[in-house]
Amino acid sequence: MAGIKGIGGIPEPAPDRSASVRDKKRDETVKSAQSQDDVLISSEAQAAAKLAQLLQVARQQTDVRAERVAAAKAAIERGDYKKPEVVQEVARRIQDLLG
Repeated sequence: MAGIKGIGGIPEPAPDRSASVRDKKRDETVKSAQSQDDVLISSEAQAAAKLAQLLQVARQQTDVRAERVAAAKAAIERGDYKKPEVVQEVARRIQDLLG
C-alpha cells in the first residue's frame, strides 16, 4: 500500500503543537469558562420565594384561638384600629416581620 507524502513535492503540513498540548489548552479553556458562571436572582424572585415560604409556614399553623379572633373582630367593629397610635404600631410590627 502506498501513502501520500505531499502533493507535487510539498510536504504535508504538521501541527504547531502536539495533540496533548492542544487538548490541555482546550481543557483549561473549558474549566475557565465553567468557573465564571454566575446565577443572578432578581429581587422580585427573592421576594416571591420569601412570600411562598411565609405562606407555607402560615398554612402549617393550625392553632386558631377563637377568643382572640372574637376580640379582634370586636375591636375592629369599635374602630380601635383606626386610632393613629394603633395604626403606627401595626405598621411597625408588619415592617419588623418583612425586614
